[in-house]
Amino acid sequence: MENQLAELKPGHCASDEDFSHQDFSHCELSDCVFDHCNFSGCNFRATNLQGTAFNHCQFNDTASENPADFSQASLREVEFNHCNITVVNFIRCSAYGLALHHCQMQGCDLSNSDFRLPIGNSELAKLCITHSNLSFANLSNCYLNNCVLTDNRMIECSMDYCDFTNADLRNNELHNLSAVGITLAGADLRGSSFNNINPQDINLTGVRLYYHQLPALVDPLGIIVEPDPT
Repeated sequence: MENQLAELKPGHCASDEDFSHQDFSHCELSDCVFDHCNFSGCNFRATNLQGTAFNHCQFNDTASENPADFSQASLREVEFNHCNITVVNFIRCSAYGLALHHCQMQGCDLSNSDFRLPIGNSELAKLCITHSNLSFANLSNCYLNNCVLTDNRMIECSMDYCDFTNADLRNNELHNLSAVGITLAGADLRGSSFNNINPQDINLTGVRLYYHQLPALVDPLGIIVEPDPT
């Protein structure tokens, strides 16, 4: 294992390797490509992973319940494709351009991470999560203006104080959310299902919906929507 750690450097490519329980904290691992590798229990705290791609990788050893830790890492333009990152810690990452597709993300913690462009316009954010399971995940205190989160399972997610202004939130399961202080103005919710988005508590100005979604939106107001008489 020590030899594997010593060999890793920017631009490294690896396939079918076991790097579990290694300490990569504060390392420079930008522009790497990892396919079908095991990173269960690894420490990536404050690691620079900019431009790195993880494909079909494992970050959580369910037997030992010791997930990887990416807290405070640089994840700019990093990709996770078909990875298991269940209950992995991403707290306070710098992650403009982070993309996660077809991942198992149950209980992972992305709270307080920064998805804004680190140089220039701090209001420009970029995050893309698609076709993933984020049930019980934590996205609280994140600025996600214009970001893309589509076709995901997001049951009982914590989204407290998230700014989803103009975000693409189509085709998600958004049931039993914790959404204190959330902003959804201009967001696209077409095709998503939800049960506790209360227009009395949340700014929904400019939100896009299909007609069949209206009953779930007005139920908290006590309004009964019935079909037009024929």
